[in-house]
Order: sequence, then structure tokens, then C-alpha cells
Amino acid sequence: MRRRPAILLALPLALLGARGGNPDSDTLPPEVAAALQGVVSVKVREVENVPVFRDGRFVVEPVEGRGAGSGVVVSEEGLILTNAHVVEGGSTVRVRFPSGDEADAQVISVDEASDLALLRAAGGRFRPVPFGDEGLPQSGSAAFVIGDRAEAGPSVSWARIGRHRHVRVGARPLEFWCAVDAEIGPGNSGGAVVDSGGRLLGMPALEIHYTAAPPRAAPPPAGLFIPAAHLRRALLKMTQGPTAVWPWIGLLLDDPLLAASEGRRYADDQAPTVRRVLPGSPAEEAGLLTGDRITSIGSRHPRDGFDALDAVLDLAPGGQVSVGIERGGKRLAIVVTAGRRPPDPRPDPLDDFALHTGVRLETRLDPADGREMLALAGLSPGARSDLLPSEANLFASGPILSSLLPGQDALAGGSRRFPITSPGDLSSLVPRCFVRDQFVALAHWTGEGRETVDRAHVHRKIYPLVL
Repeated sequence: MRRRPAILLALPLALLGARGGNPDSDTLPPEVAAALQGVVSVKVREVENVPVFRDGRFVVEPVEGRGAGSGVVVSEEGLILTNAHVVEGGSTVRVRFPSGDEADAQVISVDEASDLALLRAAGGRFRPVPFGDEGLPQSGSAAFVIGDRAEAGPSVSWARIGRHRHVRVGARPLEFWCAVDAEIGPGNSGGAVVDSGGRLLGMPALEIHYTAAPPRAAPPPAGLFIPAAHLRRALLKMTQGPTAVWPWIGLLLDDPLLAASEGRRYADDQAPTVRRVLPGSPAEEAGLLTGDRITSIGSRHPRDGFDALDAVLDLAPGGQVSVGIERGGKRLAIVVTAGRRPPDPRPDPLDDFALHTGVRLETRLDPADGREMLALAGLSPGARSDLLPSEANLFASGPILSSLLPGQDALAGGSRRFPITSPGDLSSLVPRCFVRDQFVALAHWTGEGRETVDRAHVHRKIYPLVL
């Protein structure tokens, strides 16, 4: 059995404090010093709309500010890769080179699904960082994390490639991570992880914060980076248009996050399993079914959901692929025509609600009049531990979800709670609970004795694993 995913919290590096650990520039290999010349500071004048509470209601107001991150020069013509969240909301973008020279830059394409953006800077002599070999860097091998922390200037940190364990963070729709043990900080977001030969291994984007430290000592600092193979693939997409166009076949896979929302353990030693065939998708048209286990996609044999997603993303929209499955003890091959991936394919409303609240719902018929209603089916351990004593008594009785105030409505000043009598009602309301990268909702619960409680839910938006 393979190693189980680590339990962690991963945050964008732009939200985290910097730490030391930089080597002296005189001790750097010459190739790493040369790569340092291809990492730039990306400075953004940004206007962010933020929710505030004023005069008794929620309103959204624009707030001007300045942001900064890093970028990697990938061509002599001035193309620069960075994280999308570095330039998100930016009205003007400037890049500063290690020499101190600055230039205006234009955002020419964005791949929101991968949290990547492509810039083009004008003028100057550009020194691209060469891509490393395809495939994952060897676990345990030496590496360097390079960034440019705005006024603090360029920085290089010693690093070591971590174990290649697959982790589900759910921070974006297309999730490919390698682990790196390194001292990293906010300016590294959009920067570079390079080997001792100065070749690009990936782009650091998240830092790991473990939810539980080992008994003797906290784990060493570590982060997650987007491997170079996906950077190269996304770069090709972004050079073809203002937004990256990815393929899909329309399968929601079972994964550790969905399993945890149901209070069960995820079996990571089995083939990728279809949890849901998304309506109107190529997979539905081809005849794939919930419960199918994926054994192959074209010539590739995925070991897990990450491998399966990687295989699908190499398809071309409109192209056909044979998907091998196990169904009822039989092996089948089903031909699927890949389509164009939607911006944010979501699970069904019951799964989506459980992912963001830790509350599992089930459809139940009212014994009095036979009408449909959504009742509590279970709580995740985290949701249960957050309950107040008064809430615990109510939730022990299996209350129904009687109404919901979505976050978008609340922030617009609305106070009307929408009644919920079926999964269809919840399906229409859940999209209105997403406010930027947050899930925000006020749920109204009613017990058998007509006791009621309002419970507020605010959680980082989670993306499911969708092929």
C-alpha cells in the first residue's frame, strides 16, 4: 500500500511571513547564480473589492493597494511565468530585474485553473531560465528556491526535494504538486525551484502547515511547487490565447477530501473510482457510470487520481480516447470524445455542502405529509468539535436544513433566507455561497420539536478532483 496523504493546510506564499536561510551568493553554483538573473520581481497596483460591515449591513468596497511576487523569464522575447494570484486584480504590472532595471509588463494570458499567468515585458535583455528534464525531480536531491521579495531584493534558499507523496489540498481545479523542504517566504510565490545546474524544476506556490505536529518536534519547513512538466504544458496553452483551454471528459473522482466529508477513510491503494458522471459531459454521452474503476486512459495506466488527471490534460478537445474500466467484475473499453473543460466543474450540491461545512445531508420524507426535505445525515469530526453545547443537543436529533442565506446575498445587504425542500433548492443556492475564494453561508436548522439554530459557515473554497 502506498503512503497515505499527509494531513496539512496549504496557503499561498503571498499570505505567509518570510524566513531566513539564504546561502551566501559566493557559495552558489555558477548555474544557479545565472538562473537568479532570470527571476524577476513582479509589482502590481491592485484594486481589491473587500467585504466590510457598515451601518448595520454588509457592503463590498474597492480598496487600492500594492502587491508583489516573483516571476520566471521563460523566453528571450520577454515572456514571464508567474502565479495568477500574484497579478489578480492588478490594473498595472511592472517587473524589476536583478540589475535594478524596471519595465512595464502586460498580462497576455491567464490559466486560473492552474494558478498561472503569462506576462510579456518590453525592452531589456532577457535571460530565460532553462527548463529541466521532463518528469519529477529525484526525491532527496538538492535544489534551490529563488524569489524576489520586492524591496528586500532577490533571494536564494537552500532546498531539498521532498518525498513524492500525493496530497489533496483542493486549492485550485488543476492540482499538481511536488514537495520541497526549504526556507520559503512570500516573495517566492511565482518564483523558481531550480536544481544545481540552474534548470527549472518548478514554481513554488503553497507552504505546508501541518494540522498536528509530531510529539517531539514540529516538522521542518516545507512547501509545494508546480512541477516543470505542468508549467511547460500550461505555457503552451497560454501562448495560444488569452485564457488556457483545457480538455475534460467529465468525471468526478472519489478522493480523500470527499471521503473525509463523509467521515470515512480513503482507499488510496485502488484504481481511480468514478464518484459521479457530470451531467451533459462527454463521459455521460459515452456511457461511463458511477462506480466504474479507471484502469487506463489511452496508453496510460493511472495509479491514482493525479495520474488520471495528468493523462486527460494531455488530450486535445475534440479528440477521442479509449478509457479502460472495471465494472461489475468485467473489463470494458469505452471511447470518449474529450470536450472543453468548464471553468469550475462542481460536485452535486450535497457533496459540495459537505465539503465546505463538514455537514452531510440526506433526502428524507416528512412522515406527516410526505414532502421531501434535507436532513442531517452526519458530521465530520471537525464540524462536530466546533459545535456549541446548545447546537450539539439540536444536531443530535437529526435536524432538517430549513433555509439558507447565501454569502453573496448577505454581502449585498440581503437578509432573506431561502427555504430548502429538496436537493434542487440547494443546487440553486450553493453557487451563490461562493464569495471569491470563500464559501460563506448562514444555515437555519430546525429540530423535531421545532427548536431552531442559525449556524454560520465560512470556509476556503475547495475544488474537487474532476477529469
